[in-house]
Amino acid sequence: MITPDRIELSDADTDLLAQASRLMSEALDRSCVHRIALVEEAEGNSGFKLEVPPATLRLLSQILALMARQQTFILYPESSELTTKQAAEVLGVSRLYLINLLESGAIPFRKMGRHRCLLLKDVLAYRERMQVNSRAALDELVRASEALGGYDL
Repeated sequence: MITPDRIELSDADTDLLAQASRLMSEALDRSCVHRIALVEEAEGNSGFKLEVPPATLRLLSQILALMARQQTFILYPESSELTTKQAAEVLGVSRLYLINLLESGAIPFRKMGRHRCLLLKDVLAYRERMQVNSRAALDELVRASEALGGYDL
């Protein structure tokens, strides 16, 4: 069970997070390395060094940027089971629309009594398929419009 934690930030905290996110992004844009080290410099102490892959730092940078803007976000492990309400929020659709998708077989689910449970990875896979289909449909509309001279002025 994942419990939500809300973090209240001061203006100084949000400024610090925004700066950290920006600096991480800039470092990642200039780097082609396989590991990045985060180093604590301390007077008289040896400090510590933490090495992470760039993808980890990129994700951390995105999280810090969201926190700096005081936007609400939720992190779920990929193996998490979601309720229909949670899955609908991930997809940005109504719960009723999601239930219709489930009943049509578009997304796998299991029932526990009267409740439906969905794996986050299945919900994300469906979202990715829909985004690919949407992009393809939009590309087709652009091609059709170009063929009809829709972009000629």
